[in-house]
Amino acid sequence: MHEPTVTEFATTDPEQARALIAEAYRDNRLRVRGAVANYRFEHKRCDVGDVQFDLLHNTLTTEVVIQPLGRLVLLRVLGGEVQVEDATGDRRLATGDVFVAAHPGQGYRTGMHGTRLQITSIDLSLFSGIDPAQDGGAIDRLCYEPVGQVKARRWRRTVEYVNGLFSEPDVEHNPLVLGAAGRLMAAMALETFTAGAGDPRPEDRGDAMPDTVRRGIAFLESNPDLDLGVADIARACRVSVRALQLAFRRHLDTTPMAYLRRVRLDRARAELRDAEPGAGATVTGLAAKWGFLDGSRFSAQYRAAFGESPSQTLRKN
Repeated sequence: MHEPTVTEFATTDPEQARALIAEAYRDNRLRVRGAVANYRFEHKRCDVGDVQFDLLHNTLTTEVVIQPLGRLVLLRVLGGEVQVEDATGDRRLATGDVFVAAHPGQGYRTGMHGTRLQITSIDLSLFSGIDPAQDGGAIDRLCYEPVGQVKARRWRRTVEYVNGLFSEPDVEHNPLVLGAAGRLMAAMALETFTAGAGDPRPEDRGDAMPDTVRRGIAFLESNPDLDLGVADIARACRVSVRALQLAFRRHLDTTPMAYLRRVRLDRARAELRDAEPGAGATVTGLAAKWGFLDGSRFSAQYRAAFGESPSQTLRKN
């Protein structure tokens, strides 16, 4: 593990995207289908050595052949669709799915269709010594289908927490912190993606909640800052608006837009609680940032959700 290095790259040139992918994910063959004039590729990486956190956005249909990386690569689909073809078969993944890309010793082919991906890769050396009874066969017990909702949520929170520690520029990090973070990511990967790790739990089964609801939740929690309507959410879930609304009502007793409003309220509350005294943060400003243009209505919804006014939350700092 080493001090974090954060890099960002964006291009509208497929040749530049090919060079970036070749450097980041070893030699590959990239092919873009569609109007190249509309092509856009974005890549951000936080590299701490044995662990790398990537965000990748690709606007067109792109096929990539990835050579064996010798690292455990774990994907979370934030938007669009992904197709992965490897020794285990042909898998089609969509928004909200969290899964292992492929066996670390094997290459794979992936097709990305207007995709946004969160990619976490972990060096295999970090898995040594976590559990002496399991070390040798942990990689061989990997599950390649998307994990259930509970595990997916825990993985997302862990990635966001650790990535957040290292994304601030010009912050020095103690080697002990870096080492502990690496071990945490490896342990959570084993807990999340290997068979027998905490299974079976009824609430963590993939069929405990319909794919429509699971993907809707993941899409909304990943994109609360976007200007979304119910049709956008339904499109991300690959269902009709009516099917989406019925699924949310039946399984969550709410509507997709009400769920989105609650996610935005949670984000606004987090920023109010984290606001630095004297930094100029205001209730009105944060409410507007999260799409609440009516201040009085925002305050009423906030109080109903959290039992206090937004100004009270802000004054507690």
